[in-house]
Amino acid sequence: MTSHFMSVLRQAFKTFDRANLASFNSNLQQLKQLTDQLTYRDLHIKEELFRDYVDDGVVPPPAPCTYMHIFEDERFSMSLFIVRGSNAIPLHDHPMMYGLLRCIWGKLHVQSYSQLLPADEPLTYDTNPTLVKVIAEEPCLVTAETSSALLTPRKRNYHQITQAGNASGIAAFFDILSPPYDANMPLFGPRRCRFYRPKSKSQSQSQSVSVGEQLELQCIPSPASYYCDLADTPDSVLQCGFICAAEAFAANVTDAQ
Repeated sequence: MTSHFMSVLRQAFKTFDRANLASFNSNLQQLKQLTDQLTYRDLHIKEELFRDYVDDGVVPPPAPCTYMHIFEDERFSMSLFIVRGSNAIPLHDHPMMYGLLRCIWGKLHVQSYSQLLPADEPLTYDTNPTLVKVIAEEPCLVTAETSSALLTPRKRNYHQITQAGNASGIAAFFDILSPPYDANMPLFGPRRCRFYRPKSKSQSQSQSVSVGEQLELQCIPSPASYYCDLADTPDSVLQCGFICAAEAFAANVTDAQ
């Protein structure tokens, strides 16, 4: 059992429980502080998962990215992504979501954008976006030695994540998203992930923007170059999820009585 990962899980349940809405900001900061300290060892991940591929003529090459499911309920999801070589998770959105991205191996370049909206304008979900007006945020380099990257429903919730080590390098990150993708939204249906590219720019140019630059993002189909294979989640990590979910359920039942 991994005690620090259990602490992250318990704090996530506390943070995203609507009963704790009044203390959301302080709970989110506490969750970020705990996530900042998370390592791949806390997730019981073996270093061999991050080793370079060796073509032995028997084992096929891995996909550009690898996905590991860790936990999901209606409030939040946790997962792990591995990005290999010069590949990236293409520019995509996190509609009306909070997110934490914690690098646990290698280096990642994160180029983020925020939608151009007046501060007092209510957020809405566009089920079929075509063009989105955004402003470019300062890019960041995240490593196991830096703090987690944070996105909110209004800030930095469009981003591209690129492996930033050498050409054959490998990087990995753990993320928390709330609410999760595919969670149902009244009036709109399931929350979807959509992909984008800056209008009149190729996807490879999407990082060469100036901080504060205003531009339009064009919604596109999922790029053919982006696909993932799957990694097995350690049983001990899955067990942490079951335990914390049971604790949260028992607490809610007690509060309701």
